[in-house]
Amino acid sequence: MSACLDTMRQLTRGTAILFAVMLTALSGCGGSDTGPGTDMIPVTGSVTMDGEPLVGAMVEFHPTSGTKGNGAFGLTDEAGKFTLTDYHSNPGCPPGEYGVTFSKITLPDGSPIPPDSQQGGVGMKEQIPPAYNLFKPHAIIQAASVKAPESTFEFQLDSKFKPPQSFYHE
Repeated sequence: MSACLDTMRQLTRGTAILFAVMLTALSGCGGSDTGPGTDMIPVTGSVTMDGEPLVGAMVEFHPTSGTKGNGAFGLTDEAGKFTLTDYHSNPGCPPGEYGVTFSKITLPDGSPIPPDSQQGGVGMKEQIPPAYNLFKPHAIIQAASVKAPESTFEFQLDSKFKPPQSFYHE
């Protein structure tokens, strides 16, 4: 009987260890559909505001219409050009339909935020009109359809743009 109990304890301990290993391995599998095997489409583009390149702005693609994944983002360079990556630093974006938002946070005088500052600090200002930097699935202002083999977009923003009233109501 003692040998039988020892064998059961070893099996139970082995099962517990196996369960812990499997749980650890599976814990990284949730929350994103942009892992291995997901088609990532190269996405590039440019952003202008009032006809000038929008420098240092965050461009975010938010999935809509059943598009899987968490979307993608990029930062515009000195020419207003961007290249998207997903939130795991994988280049590209899954194919599908997206609402696009833009954000550029600066100091009140419009100068860039120093690298050692926190963006949530007092006195920082959003330079993009709210209609462009708020994602509202019911009232998408800028949209993008990402398709293979690659997608390129040109977004032209207007600093005086006012969205329709429906933008503010769900």
